[in-house]
Amino acid sequence: MKKIFAAGLIALGFTVSVFASDPILYGENIFELSSPEALTNVPSVAGGGINTVGSASLVVNPALAAKEQRVELNFGATELIKTGSSKGFGMAIQGGILIPFKWAVFSGYTNGLFADNVLSTGNSFNIKASLSKEVTDQLSVGAGLNTGYSWSKGGDWALSANLGFVYNWGRLAFMDDFRIGASIQNLGKNYQISTESGFFDSYPSFSTIRAGASAIFVQNDDIKLGGSFDITTPCFKNVLFDAGINFGIKDMVYINIAEKMNLKDMIAGHPSLIPTIGVSFKFNFNVSNNSYLERNDWSESEMRVGAAYKNLYGNIHAVSEGVDLYLGMKDSTPPVIELWMGEDDD
Repeated sequence: MKKIFAAGLIALGFTVSVFASDPILYGENIFELSSPEALTNVPSVAGGGINTVGSASLVVNPALAAKEQRVELNFGATELIKTGSSKGFGMAIQGGILIPFKWAVFSGYTNGLFADNVLSTGNSFNIKASLSKEVTDQLSVGAGLNTGYSWSKGGDWALSANLGFVYNWGRLAFMDDFRIGASIQNLGKNYQISTESGFFDSYPSFSTIRAGASAIFVQNDDIKLGGSFDITTPCFKNVLFDAGINFGIKDMVYINIAEKMNLKDMIAGHPSLIPTIGVSFKFNFNVSNNSYLERNDWSESEMRVGAAYKNLYGNIHAVSEGVDLYLGMKDSTPPVIELWMGEDDD
């Protein structure tokens, strides 16, 4: 009875918290607006269906980059368009870099949101940095810091920390590369704003917990199909569900479809259930007669370009473009170890 009573109190507290809160439109996702990969939930908290990881992956989990071997550069931009009687236009842009060291992998990310005429979050510039480490072949951990400044509605600043892990289970039933991951984000001071209904709220929410799983369902020489599912609880005031399907053709063309559901919006009776659609293309390129690139084994590198569309909310739309540059090629050949037996040995 005590356990049932305690569970009831927890459920009641959560319900009261959800109804009492007044979340800011896309305040929980200000770092996920500026690239097609983020809009289509490609990284997810466990790495995404096809395990596509880059510098911007620290937005959802600082541990995701731990296994990366190559320097990566990222740029993304999203046009935010408000239609209808009160038209508006905004932009979200981002840039990132990932650098693997022997002791850890560093990820850096900058994000600018200029949306005063579209979203209540207004304008802000944000910086994130993280370190991730592969502890074992299966377990990776990471930690990071956020900081930024918002110059809308009087101005405010933010400084917080993130923690996360990813565990690679391997084969599970019919699924390959099954991974689970979790992160706790925004541990510190975040932007604060007075909402239209009078609540004084912060965004993104303090102590946001995100957990989920990813796996590959089908893979062969021609196609690869994977999926992911995340659950996010912003300070236990709301619940967000993110599901994504990633489809690859010949390891060159990728089609990504994602769905995001917001419990608060569903309770209010106006959820946005239109799926997000994105496509990206991957290709290799060679740069010859450059001694610097040759010295770093970067003469042959890899580039991924993509675009996506998302209906954010009612008459607010997002059109995004992005590019990821991976310097060098993946080292897929394991080292060969030979034992020297000496000249006189057989």
